[in-house]
Amino acid sequence: MTEHSIEPRNSSYAHARTARILASAATLVLSAACAGGSHSSDDGTGQNLRASIGPEGGELVGSQGSALSGVRLTIPAGALSEKTEIEIAPATDLAPLPAAALSCGPMFDIQPAGLALATPATLTLPFDESKVTENYRFDDQVKAWEIKDDGKWGQRLQVDSSQGSVSVTLDTLNAAGAGVNPPTDAEIVKFSLSPNPKFLNCLAAYPGDAKRAPKVEAVVVRGDLNDALFLSGENIKPKLKFDMFTVENGSLLADGTPDPNFKNFGLAWYQSDLEANDHGRMRVNIRTILLDQIFGFAPNVNLAPTGTFQLGFWFNDPQDAVACGFDASKPTPFNGEHQAGPLAMISLPSAKTGLGPLCTKPDTSVSPTRCDP
Repeated sequence: MTEHSIEPRNSSYAHARTARILASAATLVLSAACAGGSHSSDDGTGQNLRASIGPEGGELVGSQGSALSGVRLTIPAGALSEKTEIEIAPATDLAPLPAAALSCGPMFDIQPAGLALATPATLTLPFDESKVTENYRFDDQVKAWEIKDDGKWGQRLQVDSSQGSVSVTLDTLNAAGAGVNPPTDAEIVKFSLSPNPKFLNCLAAYPGDAKRAPKVEAVVVRGDLNDALFLSGENIKPKLKFDMFTVENGSLLADGTPDPNFKNFGLAWYQSDLEANDHGRMRVNIRTILLDQIFGFAPNVNLAPTGTFQLGFWFNDPQDAVACGFDASKPTPFNGEHQAGPLAMISLPSAKTGLGPLCTKPDTSVSPTRCDP
């Protein structure tokens, strides 16, 4: 009679034997893993990672769903001269970050603190995407802060990033966490977009309700190579689609009323598509040249360099504006198919210069006023 046939008579024996088999298998797997370098194990609570790593190198990896989820420390061969116990745990009681820094992910304590490595290790840290966006930054601008030997914070620039994850190199083991440097007030330009009065009710989630009128705010962050636009809207008709452009001329005056002298939008640049979600909110974050130097030219039609300092968006589907009087048989060219509806919202010009808000350096010594790049 085989073992399989008699084990069910003694369930405790069966469970014990199964446990021994699993333990033996785990030992074999661990031995195989360690043959190519040390790998981490946790303390059973998901609160700590530990590994004994030697000259062959190894790594510690946080378990999915644990307090160390998203953490990975890879120590290359030759970084350590002898077997060393490495431990990672959530950090507590750390000094506040510098005033110009903001944490966007948990901090982690790495021991032995201050241990120098002959070859830099790679540390991967998790971060909260929403905190990065709320502070007007992108994933590739996330950094890591570490506690130095003198107890002060130092900064590590990333070597790679992906959604919710940033990697840096460490030549010394220290407490570290992901963060960003939010832009200064001097780097930020803020303005609102105003609805095209004629088509307001076709745009609004709550037509006729002035307290819940469509609202779109723009934040532009000046950068070295390009600028960043963070656009947020609310009280928009759910699932409505739009096409965003920067244009030479706006159709509204500084007080939001239609400009009686408006002829056309002039030069227009296609920037992005927009869509309100099920709750009438919409978000878009893009990078491009925006402030002061956004321009186009076309020598074949004798168009000199021309700035597009107004920001607006158009109904993508002409039918969405028919109820407000738009003739869908006469679409506008403001989408990829050149079959768009009318203007939905647009920025307002300066009452003083007549230029749009993307021009922050107006040159008033000439007439008409131009933007000084």
